[in-house]
Amino acid sequence: MSRAWGRLAGGAGVALVAVGVWVQAQDRRTVAPDMKVLLENDCIRVQYHDVPVGQSIPMHSHPNYVVYTLKPFEARITLPDGTQRPSKRNAGEAYWNEAITHSVTNLGASDIHNLIIEVKPGRPAKCVSR
Repeated sequence: MSRAWGRLAGGAGVALVAVGVWVQAQDRRTVAPDMKVLLENDCIRVQYHDVPVGQSIPMHSHPNYVVYTLKPFEARITLPDGTQRPSKRNAGEAYWNEAITHSVTNLGASDIHNLIIEVKPGRPAKCVSR
């Protein structure tokens, strides 16, 4: 096999793995059916995210998204490979996250209350504002 074909096959393999991971990942709405969707259209989905003290949201995926914290929180984020990282935020913060698959466990003394604004992948051109 030529080098060009080898690179093409390797690139296609990486793309298939990425698509496979995206397809296997669960939408948060599936793993947390009581999730409140406040707005959804072709461009975004705005959801109210709450996690009671000591509770977890199982492994799920988000496209790129913004979080706005309504109350301070402390949580553990677990990635599909088992990697864990702390997340601690103050009320009134807004922050950007790249697309991710993770679970969230509330480690704090109060419920987590956030707004999550997901940017839908492959959104139509009409969503882009100039």
